[in-house]
Amino acid sequence: MDDVPTPRELRGAAGVARTLAYAAGAVGVVAGVLLYQGGDTAFAIAVWVLTFGVGALLMIAAFLLHGMVALLARLHALESDVRVLVGRRSPDLDEVDGPRGPDPHPNPW
Repeated sequence: MDDVPTPRELRGAAGVARTLAYAAGAVGVVAGVLLYQGGDTAFAIAVWVLTFGVGALLMIAAFLLHGMVALLARLHALESDVRVLVGRRSPDLDEVDGPRGPDPHPNPW
């Protein structure tokens, strides 16, 4: 992976996507109303549907980005827990037990 975005960058991208979704919705409503008042009903409906679709896609993208941030946070917590567990492991444990050889009574099942 060349450049993995940080959770902060993903949160920023989600905020931008959400803001663009609201802006697209507002512009679509205004443009649709102006077209409808001008007598172009079919084009007004097409603009409303198009801007609704764009806004919905942007909100889905924002939702997915928030999900990625949550997953990255859990992954980071898991990595830190593993580091703590590895750090607690005693380095002289192998000296006490001796080297581990093959199991004299392997479980056939």
